[in-house]
Amino acid sequence: MKRSTSTPRRHKTALGAALACVAVLGTVATATGAQAATASEHTASVARTSGTPYVMNHMGEEHADKGKAERSPKALVLSEFTSAGNLDWKEWGTKKAVATGEITGMWCLETCQDKPLKGTLTLSDPKTVNGKKVFSSFTLKLAGGNGAYDSEDLQGKHPLATT
Repeated sequence: MKRSTSTPRRHKTALGAALACVAVLGTVATATGAQAATASEHTASVARTSGTPYVMNHMGEEHADKGKAERSPKALVLSEFTSAGNLDWKEWGTKKAVATGEITGMWCLETCQDKPLKGTLTLSDPKTVNGKKVFSSFTLKLAGGNGAYDSEDLQGKHPLATT
């Protein structure tokens, strides 16, 4: 039996099938790209919402006086006596931010200047300052306890610079 399908009709059918394939591939590529972007920005996405506070960081000479509003900084000045570095942020939310990292301070220079202490840092108590929401308090817990370190920064909650 001979088919009587015309050439223009076969071209239209082939063209329609090709366009359908392109649409499916485009949908898959878009979904795959969105998943990759979501995975790579998982922790950063929390820090980019409008209601998520900043922390005023006075790390470095250029920010020592006025500070710099940051989210999830790698290093942070906590007080005139204590700093945290190599921070690995586990949480950065609207109420608190939690990181583990290396702690140094004037109170441990003989032992922690070359070998920083491990600790957990929690930022809390967000408030609005000059139109920007910033964390205003911190708590610091050394891994293994305070030991021989008698520092006010290691005892309970303390204020953070907010400007």
